[in-house]
Amino acid sequence: MEKLTIIYALIIALSVLFWHSCTWEGHIFSGIKKIIKPEWKIAKPIYSCPICCTPWWGSLIFFLFFPFSVPVYLLTITTAAGMNVLSVLLIDIRDYYVKAKKKLEE
Repeated sequence: MEKLTIIYALIIALSVLFWHSCTWEGHIFSGIKKIIKPEWKIAKPIYSCPICCTPWWGSLIFFLFFPFSVPVYLLTITTAAGMNVLSVLLIDIRDYYVKAKKKLEE
């Protein structure tokens, strides 16, 4: 059960991160920002925050593709959200260094 939970969580975390990255500027779903403004609170669980997206999109993915069990569901969603916390930290670190590098080049 534990191995499946980790696999489910990885699938969900990467799927949510993929959805989030598809909404970045210049990507295929970046137009959603014209419909749902990034500063609106509803934007976070829909596309702008992978951590906030995980319970919503992760639940949809879980209920559509995985056998339901309350303990497995809760563990999977919280693990996937934790994985996305790490992803967001890595994205923020990368953004910081890219901005610092551009500032030094100016």
